[in-house]
Amino acid sequence: MRRTPPVAVQVLPQPAVQAVVALIAACAAAGLAAWAVSHQDEAWPAWLALPPIIVWAWRSAAVLPRRLRWDGQAWWLAEPGLAEETPVQLAVLIDLDGWLLLRASPGPRWLPLSRKRQPAWGALRATLFAAPDGAVLR
Repeated sequence: MRRTPPVAVQVLPQPAVQAVVALIAACAAAGLAAWAVSHQDEAWPAWLALPPIIVWAWRSAAVLPRRLRWDGQAWWLAEPGLAEETPVQLAVLIDLDGWLLLRASPGPRWLPLSRKRQPAWGALRATLFAAPDGAVLR
């Protein structure tokens, strides 16, 4: 049986994903504030919490640059600022053909990847779906 070849990709920031996550958090916070004010007029300060919540959501949704590498036997993740790589177990959570959301465990760390930002997109997808059993959770 043939082994899957090594592949390495850079996980880069994705402002569109960050904006969608921040928008969802903003909508949830606005809905909660509207609900509170509709039940109690004295809850108007809940509206003042929206800007800090939006800023927090934007910062929390930021994707840090990382390096994901398959060596033929295991997946390795290099965290920003660290020279060492950590072995990880990957799970494909969302596959939209041109965009993937992976979960790396232990952690979990969320790794959004898009075709536009990955020159090795074909090799990455082939490795994800052809890797031996247990290398990627599906």
